[in-house]
Amino acid sequence: MLYMLQLFALTSIRRSAAFVQTSSPGPRRSFVGVARQLLVPAPLSSAHPFTATTVATINSRSFTSASIALDMSSSTPSNLPHAPHRYLSRPDTLDLSDLEIRINDADERRQAAYDLSRKVGVALAKCRAASEVGGDAQSVADGELETLMGEVFSANEDPTTDDSGDAGDTSSNKKGSKPRDGNLSYKVEDYLRYKSYVHFLSTGRLLPPSLTPDATDEEYLGGACIGLAQDLARYGVGRATVRDVPSVQMARDLVGDVMTYLLQFDFRNGPLRRKYDGVKYALKSLETVLYELSVTGAEVLDGNNKDVEMQNGGDGKKEACRIPKDELEALHKRMERRDELRERLIKRCRDGQKAAKQSIFALHRNDKKRAEKLIDECEECIKNDLLPIVEEEPRLRYGSFSNVLEELVEARLFYAWLFGKDGNDECPSGTMLTITDFAIHLEPEDYLGGICDLTGEVGRFAVQRGTARDTKGVQMCLEANLSVLLSLQSLSRFPSGGGLGKKMDPLRRSVEKLERMKYEMSLVEATGGTRKVMVESGVKETDSGVCGG
Repeated sequence: MLYMLQLFALTSIRRSAAFVQTSSPGPRRSFVGVARQLLVPAPLSSAHPFTATTVATINSRSFTSASIALDMSSSTPSNLPHAPHRYLSRPDTLDLSDLEIRINDADERRQAAYDLSRKVGVALAKCRAASEVGGDAQSVADGELETLMGEVFSANEDPTTDDSGDAGDTSSNKKGSKPRDGNLSYKVEDYLRYKSYVHFLSTGRLLPPSLTPDATDEEYLGGACIGLAQDLARYGVGRATVRDVPSVQMARDLVGDVMTYLLQFDFRNGPLRRKYDGVKYALKSLETVLYELSVTGAEVLDGNNKDVEMQNGGDGKKEACRIPKDELEALHKRMERRDELRERLIKRCRDGQKAAKQSIFALHRNDKKRAEKLIDECEECIKNDLLPIVEEEPRLRYGSFSNVLEELVEARLFYAWLFGKDGNDECPSGTMLTITDFAIHLEPEDYLGGICDLTGEVGRFAVQRGTARDTKGVQMCLEANLSVLLSLQSLSRFPSGGGLGKKMDPLRRSVEKLERMKYEMSLVEATGGTRKVMVESGVKETDSGVCGG
């Protein structure tokens, strides 16, 4: 056993010696002498028994000899990799902590809306199941649904909105017109669809908009009108099974009236336009059922789309309409007014967005006065023309209006980055405006979208500075874009709107391009290429770069 351990130690030492000989052959003799001393076996006697301690001693000697060989060829600090090149001259980046708080609050509201939406969906399913049975179960289920819908409508109330109004009010604004969080708007449509169906079963008429004051016009049309048509098609098939021709005719006539009313609208491409086609199929299904009943011997009256007289409260009065025409006409006027506002907003947004874009072009051409004028024009367009429309119709806040805000933010940020917050700097200051520096109220997605677009303009400016062999100017552009990238990556989440996720990849590529540009400029400097090239840009030139940098 001892012989095998000595042989193992000798093999280890020989390998270490071979390594030392190839790396530094000088100290080989002294190393071998040390190895021979280590291999002298200890005498085995009763005073020195062969124990685990002896084995550990031999092993420690063999590994000590190997460590000696490694220590003789140990690496020096010059052989270790250096720290990565640091492009930022300052440790601080763009502070987005206030924005993150707003984003987190909005995300919490959105998550709460989704939770409430799931509860409403379950309550609606219970109500539909109870309606198949009837009795007290349906009353209990309806009570639970109304309680949940009270939470939905109260979460969207605007304290500045006046609840008073009549059916003839043609104003486009209506209580609850503010966009709902999450997918609650779809649940409101499902709720109105159920309520309209129950109302038809009890009265044979369409649910009036006045009974749903907290719902928007789009929600009413999608649920109480278009959604009801789908339910009545299914209802007609069920009543036809027991050959209840009058009930099928009432369902057919009401769907026909809804179809006639909806033909007045000029629906643009959107959810209502896609749902509208379903009304035609529902009407066709009911007409087919009535035809099939007639050929099997049932008596079907020719009352298609004609008014059917119905008793109203037993007071002897006759009402010759299945739909509330006055209220629906007022709704139609509100929808037309909303379309007019939308068209006007889109046209004026083009003017504001064009002015903001042209101001950025002027900044690249070093036309500071024209850039200031165009930025002011864009702000005046937003304040005087666009904001009044958005205040009247809050649902137009997103889309074209949000795009022009992003363009204004980009122009303002680029101007401040070049000339400072007050515009008094003669050379790029690298100033980054925060969201509170804007006179117009901005959502987080508006500001973050604008600052992402700013990095593209900074990249174009860097190309100008690189052409002029301005290393310090390129370095400043790289620091700006890298600071924006690191700040955005530090956010725990992005806003739900704005499409910021799609802008992150171009931002990363912009930083990589600037890093590559700086590397190539270092190659030019290393080969002695220091000749200056005069390039027209929006900065003051000196012999040492941007403003002497």
